[in-house]
Amino acid sequence: MKKSRAFGVKTYALIFLYASVLAACGPNAEINSVCLQSSRWNSASSQLAIVLTNLESLPADQIRETMTDVVATLIALNDAAPREIKSDVELLLNTYGSLSDALQALDWDGSVSQQDAGVTSAGVRLASEEIQQSQTDLANFIRDNCSVNIDNPVNQFPNVGTTLPDPAIQEDDVPEPPASFDNDETIPRAFGYVVVERFGVAITDEQADCVGTSLLAATASDASVVDLTYWQMLQTIFNSCRVQIDVAKALENE
Repeated sequence: MKKSRAFGVKTYALIFLYASVLAACGPNAEINSVCLQSSRWNSASSQLAIVLTNLESLPADQIRETMTDVVATLIALNDAAPREIKSDVELLLNTYGSLSDALQALDWDGSVSQQDAGVTSAGVRLASEEIQQSQTDLANFIRDNCSVNIDNPVNQFPNVGTTLPDPAIQEDDVPEPPASFDNDETIPRAFGYVVVERFGVAITDEQADCVGTSLLAATASDASVVDLTYWQMLQTIFNSCRVQIDVAKALENE
């Protein structure tokens, strides 16, 4: 099947022209421009929460329309954003843009998203403390300056959340994984448990620390490279952390 590229994130460059008309010189104009987009972001963020929670069962049209609106709104916000939230909006645009491109490459078929490297790596980045903080910063800025409360200030895949499920198989003598990303020590371990959990393998805290630390370091590099090499990268990490998982074989069995 020929894949349509009509709605990729790169096609939204023209939206900058619209956002530029809204933006003017001076901090007050920048704030006003953000406020003009605040209700739209609130709606897009709420629809995004539905899509990320039900990605595998939703129709392609709904996924496409939601991601289109999310990316378009972030592009408009990015062009208008004042310095204090500029980096946050840029980070969100990059992350959600990568997710949109990955889903577009699947013809917006959410039923196969769990097996796609681009979608999976974007999901890992969405769960990072940095992305969650950027989402919160944007929501707080809109609340404080535009008197609009964002209903879903932080969006991410449900299986990579701030409250983590136990691994599918848990050894009796292995402590449960940490329940939240509370500090720099628990973040890598939580990532490790989340990533390995999908393969149904029990690991120790030491292995989780190793996987999570390696994965965080890898995903901090060029996102496009990570997306293209995610499964190979993950296999290398598993091997170095002595986690007995054959990634290619596990994907074939899904």
